[in-house]
Amino acid sequence: MQKEITVVTSLLAGKDPLIEEQCTEGAKFVAYTDFEKAESNWEVKPAYAHFKSPRRNSRHPKIQIHQYVDTKYSLWMDANVQLLVPAQTVIDEWLKDADIALCKHNNRDCIYDEARICAEAGLDDPRVIVEQMLKYEKEGYGTHRGMGECTVIARRHTEKVEQFNNYWWSEHCRNSVRDQISFMYAADKAGLKVKLIPPPNIYHHPWFKLRPHLTNRLEVDDKGKNINTTNL
Repeated sequence: MQKEITVVTSLLAGKDPLIEEQCTEGAKFVAYTDFEKAESNWEVKPAYAHFKSPRRNSRHPKIQIHQYVDTKYSLWMDANVQLLVPAQTVIDEWLKDADIALCKHNNRDCIYDEARICAEAGLDDPRVIVEQMLKYEKEGYGTHRGMGECTVIARRHTEKVEQFNNYWWSEHCRNSVRDQISFMYAADKAGLKVKLIPPPNIYHHPWFKLRPHLTNRLEVDDKGKNINTTNL
């Protein structure tokens, strides 16, 4: 029987090892990386490589995931996530009344608060973040409209979801590398209702285990400037 779910991750610049201990039952597992791996539970494919920034390159399969899968459903997982249950369990529960779903943010419900914290922590150029938020404010995007943890995202591949993916990618390329800042805005632009899964959040969810990143370092962004990648 052909599998209807693809689990996708992307791993570049040696930030983390590829997690092999996954519950692979009932789904295809595909990893886009900048290294070769002879044996793996993942189907390892070359990473997107059009930007100077590994972080932006890693986000292409995350955001434009419809270009990478041929299945009805997908489950994006950041490279430090271990799936403990069959992917079908996540799809059946999270997408039973939605086309896209992810856990609520652990601490915040507002992209403006997220943007301020990212700017203060130096997680991207503060000027880029401020310009992005001023644009959203000018367009009338309100405060406290919800936020998701973009670590794990379940999608049903519909035309509306693809439209959202395209809006999100456009915002990500034009603005901050912090993809969570533009996620809810892009969903609003696409008219897509996002299902935010209530607690336990992604860090304590029984279906997933998050491993700490092995390296904290500076990364060169697409403009050739160093950014802090600690806790990205």
